[in-house]
Amino acid sequence: MKTKLKTSSFYIIISAILSGCGTSAVIKDVQDKPVQQLDIKASANSKPIQLSKVVVRLKRGEHVGAVQGGLLCIPQADLNWKGGRLKLDSDDLTDSFKEELEKYSFKTVGDTNALFEDPSSWKSEILIAGLVKELKSNVCFPMAGFGNFSSSRGESFVKVEWQIYSKLDRAVVHSVTTEGSFKSTESQEGGIDPIILNAFTQAVRNLLADGKFREIVVRGGEPVKETAFKTANGIIITPGKSKPFNQRSDEWKDGVVTVIAGSGHGSGFAIGENLILTNHHVVGESDKVVIKIGSGFEVGGEIIAYNSALDVATVRIAASLPRHFKLERSLPKIGSEVYSLGSPLSENLSATLARGVVSNIRKEGQKTLIQSDVNALEGNSGGPLVNGNGEVVGITVSGVHINKAPQGISFFIPIKDALESMNMK
Repeated sequence: MKTKLKTSSFYIIISAILSGCGTSAVIKDVQDKPVQQLDIKASANSKPIQLSKVVVRLKRGEHVGAVQGGLLCIPQADLNWKGGRLKLDSDDLTDSFKEELEKYSFKTVGDTNALFEDPSSWKSEILIAGLVKELKSNVCFPMAGFGNFSSSRGESFVKVEWQIYSKLDRAVVHSVTTEGSFKSTESQEGGIDPIILNAFTQAVRNLLADGKFREIVVRGGEPVKETAFKTANGIIITPGKSKPFNQRSDEWKDGVVTVIAGSGHGSGFAIGENLILTNHHVVGESDKVVIKIGSGFEVGGEIIAYNSALDVATVRIAASLPRHFKLERSLPKIGSEVYSLGSPLSENLSATLARGVVSNIRKEGQKTLIQSDVNALEGNSGGPLVNGNGEVVGITVSGVHINKAPQGISFFIPIKDALESMNMK
């Protein structure tokens, strides 16, 4: 469900043989803008950031510099943008990007070693994409006459247009252009790659100095959670003006929501006029999520309580819901009929209803779990398990699958345990 975004590679070609002549590019000297490390509180509140992709927008065959040779670095060939592959790849760019952000205490996610889906991607709240609009580079191989084309020195310049995308807002919230340059006077191994990479790194640093960027990625307010739980300080669940559901299952869909956090989604359900219960693994490390109500209306939600050990969380939304579920704190009887609701596999399948029976009451360490033959699919997490009276007895947490096929063995957190773990009454 979560799709890994891949970074484009740089492509470049030497347009003439070294015995020819070339025209060196004029390399602009870029100064570092002052970047200060985040203080402890700001660092703790930094939103998780992921580099989405970097693409290069240069005309095919565009002259970008020269290949030079000899101790005097005499231009020998033109360097043109044209299809041949430079060894600098997506991992180099991503690693450079992450190193700079982490150096200044920003949080980053993204695993360049993940061969398939990156399991850390869902944690990101901010995605950043870069568009290289200008690239200039002159590279000198002092020992080219002896066949050495790995030891080099040179200079490079890049101009990058950055777009900052907020997953919470589901939109690009800021665009800024930064520049970077680099010049080496001593030879180093790696050919052209590190020369361009160092210029790109300075462009990243100058992004970090942008005031609007820092404002977006550093959340204000409470410091980040230091423990595995956050209690609701004895909050009492009150219905407000909303009315509880009864036994009419056709109405239950109005109390079930889709919870959008990171690049995935889960389910949740109303327990009061503006309170939603869901799983902690659905909201992840986010402080804020998007709640999609059955009608398609979306509203922001704030995580006010959670317990990661039991895998439950409470969200307060900036809206009033007309109906809510009643809660039954007693464990259901084995063999009794139950119903699960949620958004399996896709947001478009919201409020999907399935029926089954309580198969058993299990103990997993210190936890009690309700087992049912109702299938829990990806996306169902956080949805309600409802008895025949329309009362919620549990929260969907997991299901057994073999080769991605559900086996009719699913587990639910008893509602009494969920509320007590967050100090809710």
